[in-house]
Amino acid sequence: MTLPEHHYRILKRLPSTGEILADGIVHALALLAGMIAFPLLLSHALNHSGLGVFAALTVYAAGFFLMFGFSLAYNMAPPSAVKWLLRRFDHSMIYVMIAGTYTAVLVHLESPAWAWAIGGVVWLGALVGILVKVALPGRYDRLSILAYILLGWVGAVAVVPVSAALPAVSLWLLVAGGLTYVLGVAFHLWERLRFQNAIWHLFVAIAAGLHFAAIAVSVAA
Repeated sequence: MTLPEHHYRILKRLPSTGEILADGIVHALALLAGMIAFPLLLSHALNHSGLGVFAALTVYAAGFFLMFGFSLAYNMAPPSAVKWLLRRFDHSMIYVMIAGTYTAVLVHLESPAWAWAIGGVVWLGALVGILVKVALPGRYDRLSILAYILLGWVGAVAVVPVSAALPAVSLWLLVAGGLTYVLGVAFHLWERLRFQNAIWHLFVAIAAGLHFAAIAVSVAA
């Protein structure tokens, strides 16, 4: 349950109490926002959009809470065997969140072929990513950052059917959320910066909020 010897995380400076507290607050606010917003979205979908959309949004909501929940547990836990176990789940749930977000978007596509093709690629990629994180903890961490980004943007190949299925504002919100995630990676890598982890997770929370707005608009349309 430990990182490989000489792993760069072992050499990373320990965050101060203030930095840990700030990071916890970011996570708590994201989870609180989700606890308010998702029941409203799911209720609306159940009453107005049918069981298919409701089921897709349920998967999306599960991804959101699993990602932020495990991230909070991992980042608040002191160094220990339990922390490194949580690390596997924390990094794995990012893939679940990406795939869940795609599921909530693809359910609106008019072409089942496009929806199943993109959904299949994304979920297969997510499962492979999870397998690597669980079976090879601490390995390929830098490469996995690229994998998250590529998996998040793979849907760009379906820009035409997605544009036809979603309101324009939803499409732009999805793009804005994706760019926010990518921009936040710079702070994830800037490990010498004070409050670096809190800033990085703030970018993640903002990006998740933009994607939630995009999906909510598409459901309400």
